[in-house]
Amino acid sequence: MSAIFVAGTDTDVGKTHFCGLLLDFFIKEGIRAGYQKWVATGPDFPPADLVHCLRVAGQPLFREEVALQVPCHFSLPASPHLAAEAEGREVDPALLKSRYEEQLGRHALLVVEGVGGLMVPLRRDLLLVDFLAELRIPTLLVARSGLGTLNHTLLSLEALRRREIPVLGVVCSDTRPDEPEPIVRDNLRTIADLGRTAVLGRLPYRPGTEQGKQEFPPVGRAVLAEFAKGSWSAR
Repeated sequence: MSAIFVAGTDTDVGKTHFCGLLLDFFIKEGIRAGYQKWVATGPDFPPADLVHCLRVAGQPLFREEVALQVPCHFSLPASPHLAAEAEGREVDPALLKSRYEEQLGRHALLVVEGVGGLMVPLRRDLLLVDFLAELRIPTLLVARSGLGTLNHTLLSLEALRRREIPVLGVVCSDTRPDEPEPIVRDNLRTIADLGRTAVLGRLPYRPGTEQGKQEFPPVGRAVLAEFAKGSWSAR
């Protein structure tokens, strides 16, 4: 029983779409894989991120499993701590751990999606990255490919390493169709060199799902190979 935590350097970097592609890849490889997102915010129910991830992966959504796949859901589209407070509630770390362990026991490999960036507060006394540090799940960072990514990505890697969270690598995601190629190429090189990590691939900007799924296997194989060899544990 294993898990990969998929963190983002920020909101809207494409980590939900990446989780769907990764889940689809694992299942096609014959791996009994599943998905979980500890906290989702926004008015839609079932939560929009869960719906999108399962749709990309071609998996059915069963309403009786939503509470296990997304243990905490709040209607306000905001940081978890604020969205919970708007309903007079708060995120319960014990509940998250319990649901994580239950979902982990049901799958050979669990894809766990983060919430926004790593330093997002789950509650006013608990950052996402500090909760992740308690579980020490190998973490894959999804970062923007283009201009502005270096600061966010290097700071995120520093936050993970400072807490001794295993870093699996970085995947860069195009968030627009016209990313400037010279900048993107240098970003990937700089992240690998200065971040001292493996850059496991780049996701082109693909609004449609099918083309993205056809292009994803090299990235999926790189993630699976890096995870299997365990070299990330020493970083």
